[in-house]
Amino acid sequence: MPAPQNDARRAALVKGASKAKIKALISLDACTGCEVCIAVCPVPSCIEKFGDDAGPEAKGVWVNYDICIGCNLCAKDCPWDTIRMVPTPTVAMDQTSLDSQLTHDHVVFRNPELVPEEIRGFVNKAPKTDPVVLELFGKQNPVVPGIMSPK
Repeated sequence: MPAPQNDARRAALVKGASKAKIKALISLDACTGCEVCIAVCPVPSCIEKFGDDAGPEAKGVWVNYDICIGCNLCAKDCPWDTIRMVPTPTVAMDQTSLDSQLTHDHVVFRNPELVPEEIRGFVNKAPKTDPVVLELFGKQNPVVPGIMSPK
């Protein structure tokens, strides 16, 4: 269970997250909103759910890149294999994993009011086309070259 969030803890998490070499990217194409990733994440409010009241097809979760420490626990435990750890530079200009989606097929792109207004930067943003990210999502249990590789 993560420690409670306060201003000092959040500042420490942001500082630590700024040094992370990888970040969690959740593909909403396969996410069911089961919340396993939220349960295993050691950082409070790093992964948030949305769409509970809008029906099963609207459910999902998003990652706050400001405080994602790149621990890989969410990717390891996701029962749907829908989370990839991607090199931080590939998502450096994104606020959340909603900004980094490979497609805009999920309901949240037609109904952005499902998420808080302050994270709706994904509206009118093109889908992610970074070849490294595309390759990682094309593999089962991928390893980020040079970052997650064995020494």
